[in-house]
Amino acid sequence: MIAVWSAAQIQGSRDYQEDRFGVVENNTILYRGKRYPFAAGLFPAHYSLYVLADGMGGMGHGEQAASTVVEVFIETFINLGNDGLAPAERLRSALEQANQAIADIVSREPHKRGMGATLVALLWDSQAGTVQWLSVGDSLLQHFRNQLLVPLNEKHTFDNLAKRYAAQGNDEKAAELMVHGGTLSSAVDGRPIPEVDQPPQPLAVAHSDLVILASDGLETLSEQQITNTLTDHAPDWLKAADGESGSRALASCRDALFDQLREARAPHQDNCTVILIGWQDTPTPLAERQRS
Repeated sequence: MIAVWSAAQIQGSRDYQEDRFGVVENNTILYRGKRYPFAAGLFPAHYSLYVLADGMGGMGHGEQAASTVVEVFIETFINLGNDGLAPAERLRSALEQANQAIADIVSREPHKRGMGATLVALLWDSQAGTVQWLSVGDSLLQHFRNQLLVPLNEKHTFDNLAKRYAAQGNDEKAAELMVHGGTLSSAVDGRPIPEVDQPPQPLAVAHSDLVILASDGLETLSEQQITNTLTDHAPDWLKAADGESGSRALASCRDALFDQLREARAPHQDNCTVILIGWQDTPTPLAERQRS
């Protein structure tokens, strides 16, 4: 199978854009509308890497944090290509370096203390037919198959943390944490990261599956609205005969999500970035089609 993707972002009602994303495939980094080729051999041809960060900190610091996290994460992952590390270890090492980069900024410029970002990174391995991921914070990672939308990652917020303590019978700790509501309980902010979502086993994907990476601005829409939109656009995606038509179908679906965000007219609509990835069967080479 091959992975096809489409990505874009909207600013919402904010005066600034604090989301950043990057994609690495075919020895090229795609970042902020530009392509940056790099030497072959560092990044296996059967890998594709998708990275999204949602910055926080205000006064432009969130934008700097998100840029730093995405750039350092991608650079580190690529540069570890010849170190013999397993993919999961490379993801974790890239996270550690991105977090250290934020710590270094804060150390040099103490007035930027509090800056940081969420992070979600997804690695597609075309040889294994699987994806694996790592996430920190509350950005979204969702899997769509057979008209069913399933969250893949855990949201690191204090209310979710409180629910876990409550389930363990620790009501006192749960009550203490619940006061903080939906505030982030874990972020890439230069301090030790208390919570990282990184499942031990990759997820096998199938032809026609879709995966969404999105910043939390998408949460203006309900899961049902997102499901309905993906379902409505699934026929066009399934009819796509190649990567180009597949990318157009995904872009149409992504834009439909953005249209719904605009129509919702949420008074404090956050920035929203969506990376929509789908899988197609590998096209048969022309020579083989002619022989058959």
